[in-house]
Amino acid sequence: MSMEVNRQELKARARERLRASHPAFWKITLVYLLLTSGVTAVADLAGAARIGLPPLHLDTFALFLSLLVILYTTVMHLGYQWWALRTYRQQPTGYGALIDGFSMAGRVILMNVVIFFSALGWAVAFALPYSLVLFLLSGLVSSGVGMQFFSLLAMGGAFLGSLWIGYRYAMAPYLLIDHPELGASAAVRESVAMMKGWKWEFCKLDLSFLGWHLINALLSLAVTLVFALPMLPTLMEAGTDLAQLLVTPSLALPWTAVLLSSLIQLPLSLWLTPYQTVTFSGFYQARVMQSTQVPPVWERSDPYDVS
Repeated sequence: MSMEVNRQELKARARERLRASHPAFWKITLVYLLLTSGVTAVADLAGAARIGLPPLHLDTFALFLSLLVILYTTVMHLGYQWWALRTYRQQPTGYGALIDGFSMAGRVILMNVVIFFSALGWAVAFALPYSLVLFLLSGLVSSGVGMQFFSLLAMGGAFLGSLWIGYRYAMAPYLLIDHPELGASAAVRESVAMMKGWKWEFCKLDLSFLGWHLINALLSLAVTLVFALPMLPTLMEAGTDLAQLLVTPSLALPWTAVLLSSLIQLPLSLWLTPYQTVTFSGFYQARVMQSTQVPPVWERSDPYDVS
């Protein structure tokens, strides 16, 4: 059996489900973004407001606040995935789905801890021999161009390695949603098994959304440049890292610029975030059906229809 996904059909099915969703997908997503990105922004402001405190107190408070926000947004994200899966399956859902993850918050957090350390182990196992090979090769090259080539090669290898590692665990949240009784570790193991031989297909599906993300990033960059260019001489005199400024504009730009940069991305995000998440839910649903039905669902005329 060919291990391929009809990405166009899967994405078309996701768009169909979104159009039929109630409440409207953009309203659910707006609430989700306010409860995650909004809370994160408020927490950042709270941390910045304590800059006058002694360094030890500031570090302790910032660390505690950051950890709390990470745990909170992790559970909220699973709630959003839960909403997306119900939407794809055409099951009743609503705003309450966003907080359903808190009904098993401990397992959600444990699952992400297991994923983190599993991914870290794979990253170390991958990075050590890869770094050694690059180090030996770089010793044979003395030119600056050659060193730049090996640096790009290292970054490319790290990117591809991180994708391969991350895709192993992509189905774990959905498995935990469907089978909470199995626990966090079992969801991670089942995800690894489910994605064996399918990581490349999921990668192609993920990359099919890249253009939309680039558009959103360019919109944000345009706003950053509009505010940053008049301030450029002052920022350079202050020793501001301009590359870091483009990545994290809140470091030096006024809060109005940061707010406008976020708002200009909002319309596209209200479409792209649910579109991508519901599509990924459809990939999971198709893999479940493919694994449990005879003949395999991939050979049916419509493998993405669960109605």
